[in-house]
Amino acid sequence: MAVGTAPIPGIAGEKRSLSMLVSLACLGIFAAAYITNAMDRQIFPMLLTWISKSYGFGLKDSGLLSTVFTLGIGIAAWPTGYLLDRHPRKLVLVLGMVIYSVFTLATIWSRGFVDMLIFRAMTGVGEAMQIAALFAAAGSFFYKNKALVIGTINFGYGIGGFLGPYYGTRLTIATNDWHIPFLIFASLGLVMAVVIWFAVPGEFTESKGPITRTAVDEALVANVPTQFWNRNLIAVGVAALMWGFCLYGYMSLYSTFLIRQLHLAPMVAGAAFGLYGLGAMLGIPAGWLGDRYSNRWVAIGAWCAVAAVWYLMYNVMTGPGEQKVLSFLVGFFGSSFLHPNGLSLAQRCVRPELVGRATGYFSSCAFLAAAFAGYVFGWLVQLFGWNGAGRIQLTLCPIIAVFALLLIKDKELFQVHKKTVAA
Repeated sequence: MAVGTAPIPGIAGEKRSLSMLVSLACLGIFAAAYITNAMDRQIFPMLLTWISKSYGFGLKDSGLLSTVFTLGIGIAAWPTGYLLDRHPRKLVLVLGMVIYSVFTLATIWSRGFVDMLIFRAMTGVGEAMQIAALFAAAGSFFYKNKALVIGTINFGYGIGGFLGPYYGTRLTIATNDWHIPFLIFASLGLVMAVVIWFAVPGEFTESKGPITRTAVDEALVANVPTQFWNRNLIAVGVAALMWGFCLYGYMSLYSTFLIRQLHLAPMVAGAAFGLYGLGAMLGIPAGWLGDRYSNRWVAIGAWCAVAAVWYLMYNVMTGPGEQKVLSFLVGFFGSSFLHPNGLSLAQRCVRPELVGRATGYFSSCAFLAAAFAGYVFGWLVQLFGWNGAGRIQLTLCPIIAVFALLLIKDKELFQVHKKTVAA
C-alpha cells in the first residue's frame, strides 16, 4: 500500500488508491453539491407569495408550480439509473447540475404559467441526474454503510433547505425583487459543478461496490434476488410514492399556510420553513441507526412520528413558536430518517451491479408522486380547509407506507451486518 493511503471502510475486496482523507473529502464535496440543489429547490415555494402576486396565479396553480419539478425528476430518474450503469457517473452528475442551475435561472424570465411550468419541470430533469449519480456513487463506494453515507449527503440538503428559504426571503425583502435569489443560487450551482468536475477523482465516482467476490462479499449478496424486480423493491417503491406525495404536499404550500392561514410575517414564515432544513441536517445519526439496527424498522418508526407531527401542525399547535418546532421535526423524521433509510433499502433490494438502476427507480417513485402532491393538497384545501387537507394527505397516507414496509423480507436484503469467515 502506498504511503498516505488507507483501506476505506465498506470497500474490502476492491483495490483502492484513494486515502481515507481524500475519500471523505469527496463525500464532503458531494454534500456541498446537495446544498445548492436544496437551495434551488426550496427557494420557489418560499417565494411563492411574491411570484403568485406577480403573475396572478391561484392556489392550485401555485401548488402545481411548487412541485412540478419533481415530475421532471420522476420521469428522468429511472432512465438516469440505466445511464449510470453504462456511462461515467461524474459526467452524468455534472451535466445534471448544469441543467438544473440553468433552468432555475430561466425561471426569472418566465412570461406566464406555461413557460414557468416547463422551466420548473426541466430543473427536475437536472436534479434527477444529480441525485441518482450522487447516491449511486456514494452508496457503491461505501457499500457497507449506505444509509450513513446517504445521510451525510442529506446533511448538505438540510443546510441548503435552511439557507434557501431564509436568505431567499431576506434577499427578496432587501431588494424588493424575487428574481435576485434565483440568480445567486443558480450561479452557485454552476460553480459547484465545476468543482466536482475538477476535484472529485473517477476512483470515487465509478466504484461498483463489492464486484470482486471474496467469501465475505459473496455472503453479503447471497440471498439477494438475481432479478431486478422483486417483492422487496416493489414494497420500497410504494413507500417512496407515499414519501414524495406527503412530504412535497407539505412543502409546496407550507409557507402559504403560514402567511395566509396563520397570518405570520414573511420573515417568521421563512424562519419556520428554514427549520425544516435544520431538521433535515440530522441524516448522519439517522443513517447510522438504520445501518446499525434496521433500515426498515427505523423508517416505520419515522413514518409514525411524522404523521403525528403533521396532525399537530395543521390541527392543534398553530402558534409561531410551535410551528417552528414542528417544522424542525418534519425535517428530522420526514427527511433525515425517511430518505436515507428508504434509499438504502432500495439499494439493498438488488445486487451491486444494479444499484444505479435501483437508485433511479426510488427517485422515480418518490418524485412522480411528488409532482402532483402540491396540486392535490391545494385542491384538498379548497374542499376541506387546511385542517382537513392536513389530516387526509399528511396523516392518513403515511399508513400506506407503513403497511408496505411491513411486507419486506429482511432475509432477501443485502446483508450489511453479515459476518462470515473466509475459508
